[in-house]
Amino acid sequence: MTQPHRPDLTKDVASAAASPAASARSVLASDAEREAMVERLREATAEGRLTLEELAERSEAAYLARTREELASVGEDLPHVTAPPTTGSGQRSFRALFGDLVHHSPALEHGIEATAVLGDITLDLCASPAPPTGELTIEAKAIVGDVHLLLPEGVRVEMNCSSVFGDLRDLTRAHSGPESVTPLIRVKGSAVFGDIIVAHPSSDRRSYWQKWLDERRGRA
Repeated sequence: MTQPHRPDLTKDVASAAASPAASARSVLASDAEREAMVERLREATAEGRLTLEELAERSEAAYLARTREELASVGEDLPHVTAPPTTGSGQRSFRALFGDLVHHSPALEHGIEATAVLGDITLDLCASPAPPTGELTIEAKAIVGDVHLLLPEGVRVEMNCSSVFGDLRDLTRAHSGPESVTPLIRVKGSAVFGDIIVAHPSSDRRSYWQKWLDERRGRA
């Protein structure tokens, strides 16, 4: 007489245990969870763990993430941190007098002053450590000269400058995400027979995170 097939209980238990975990990875992230991740990124910048460019990139990645697994991967290399109190003052000053000045990755903690007189200043802030508050004020003066500010993708720009026979141009692309958590760059100052120009570098970094998320979804 043929014995009935006995089920493999060990295999069935293992499959049942693995199923909830796999299901959890595919759970869709909520808006509140995305906001919490962006706040965590801002806290990390306060300790110098992320640059301004990284903060902008990862914030956009958080808003693009559809599942909890994708959202968690945005900050998987960050410990849980809290923002330290801001201390002191000491604005960084850059001056181009009768010549040109190019500077990469200046410190942003206390703001920046850029003055160009019969010369040009180019400040590349893409790899600068993000300010603890997530906001930066730049005081720019272009007097028969130009001030060029290169900013990373994903930041929000507010220009409040005056001009006398000068030009004020914001060539940055529109940011994504709520204004309350998007890095903010305030540009103040004046242009007299000169230009104040805010722009992104030639490379488009926004596509990086979108491609990265698309590749992860394709492997799922």
